[in-house]
Amino acid sequence: MVWFAVASAFFVLCLAAVSIPLYFSNLIIFPRKVEYHETFAMGVKSGEINAVHFEQIEKEELFIDSKHGYQIHGMFFSVENSKKAVIIAHGITWSLFGSFKYVEMFHKRGYHVLLCDHRYHGLSGGNHTSFGFFEKDDLCAWVDHLFEKLGSHAFIGLLGESLGAASSLQYIKEDSRVGFCIADCPFSDLTALMRLRLALDFKIRFSPLILLTSFVTKIRYGWGFREISPIRELEQVETPILFIHGKEDRFIPLQMSLDLFRKKKKGKKHLYLVPKAGHAQAFLTDRKKYEERVFHFLKEIEILHVKRDPAQ
Repeated sequence: MVWFAVASAFFVLCLAAVSIPLYFSNLIIFPRKVEYHETFAMGVKSGEINAVHFEQIEKEELFIDSKHGYQIHGMFFSVENSKKAVIIAHGITWSLFGSFKYVEMFHKRGYHVLLCDHRYHGLSGGNHTSFGFFEKDDLCAWVDHLFEKLGSHAFIGLLGESLGAASSLQYIKEDSRVGFCIADCPFSDLTALMRLRLALDFKIRFSPLILLTSFVTKIRYGWGFREISPIRELEQVETPILFIHGKEDRFIPLQMSLDLFRKKKKGKKHLYLVPKAGHAQAFLTDRKKYEERVFHFLKEIEILHVKRDPAQ
């Protein structure tokens, strides 16, 4: 009987060791996303999207291939006679419609604007969210597409919110072609963020659970949490970066942007902290100031680009 009880307890422990990390892995990589058309309707309802303006503005819908075997979806808003473009990457659970609010701001500055759906979001393919591991490669595909479209001397930048910001930071560590990056409320390290969310959302302070969940995810999809760390090796990145974060962000701590800003040693960097702004709400909280800070940043780096580019 003693042997049976020990064996039963061991079996239960083994089952828990697998099922609990699997549950949290599913919770993380299969977020409860909002359907594509619903994100548009919610954007109209909240006032972020003017439906009449959206219908009237010239745009091109795009589908290109990801190197990971699925198609990714984007929407291109052009301006006349420009070689400048910005790719805007949205946050988790949403779609490219959440980025439409930025189109007018960049058009004023003479930029084409490409909105893109992350993998597993909107109309893009992909069977799960990877928090930048695969998303950074999809951003590379979009950058390649824009250089093909606009020419080899095009000036291309990135603006990302939350997941989009972290993915953009991951990407620019591998590709120096991008002229600038605007990182709005990025996380600095996925393991640290998951540890925080586990404590706040589930009241669990058991760090090994994060490691087990990461291990299960690695076995299932080829990546683990430790591989998603925008702050790692950021000191080697020369790409100009504007870090933006709302001071009232309750999802990704403000400290993460401060840590990222301090870690960047090479190239130009700016920091804009927005009073009273929650997570991914900086632009909506103070559009005028947001635009001013972005334009000030762009003006500086455009001058640097002209000086360095012999084609100008």
